[in-house]
Amino acid sequence: MTPLPEDRTIDDLLACARTRNRYTAYDMVAAEARLRARQAARHRPPRQRAADTVPAHTEWTTPEDDRAPDADRAWWDLNAVCLLALGPDADQHLAAFITSNFADKAGALVFACLLHLSGDSSGARFWWRFAAGVGHHVAEYCLFLEHARSGEYHDADHWRTELVRHRFTPSLLCDRSTAPVLNPPMDPVHSHILRPHHPEIGAVPLPTPSLVDQLRQLTSPL
Repeated sequence: MTPLPEDRTIDDLLACARTRNRYTAYDMVAAEARLRARQAARHRPPRQRAADTVPAHTEWTTPEDDRAPDADRAWWDLNAVCLLALGPDADQHLAAFITSNFADKAGALVFACLLHLSGDSSGARFWWRFAAGVGHHVAEYCLFLEHARSGEYHDADHWRTELVRHRFTPSLLCDRSTAPVLNPPMDPVHSHILRPHHPEIGAVPLPTPSLVDQLRQLTSPL
């Protein structure tokens, strides 16, 4: 270890230490207003949410950007991706996930998105990681957005790098301006999910066969 100069102390060096401010132009007042609007929107019944609580995003958050996306925008984009995952074939993917003994990656994505929309972030992350690990790029995009909206920039950057490496383009999902933004009520799904304890990783959410029919009921108005 290089010794300190005789006229310098540890306190002197610490006083000179600086961290780079990633948000020198960040509008904190506007950010707080967005958070209040988002929280208000999340706690109203979906059919009663006012139009002015839903941001009008015309483009997806792209992984090509060097900086992590704004947490608020990442949250809305993640919800939109999850609602898109509950499309016309979602029940078939979920059924395949169950009959394959939880090995189908498309079904894992659907189940993870159901967990996210029902408020189980940790369970959603578990199954997104599983799907991403077997090559599902939309699951990687969900993890990128999930970590960004949670302020976990190192993890978000990892998944951003993977998306760039795989040349993932979120515009392939759909036109962002037409993506769904309102959630159906997800409370009924909880009674159709088991949470057995694994000795190494803790509780793992698993769907029961009855969740397939429940998913059909939930998505029929979409």
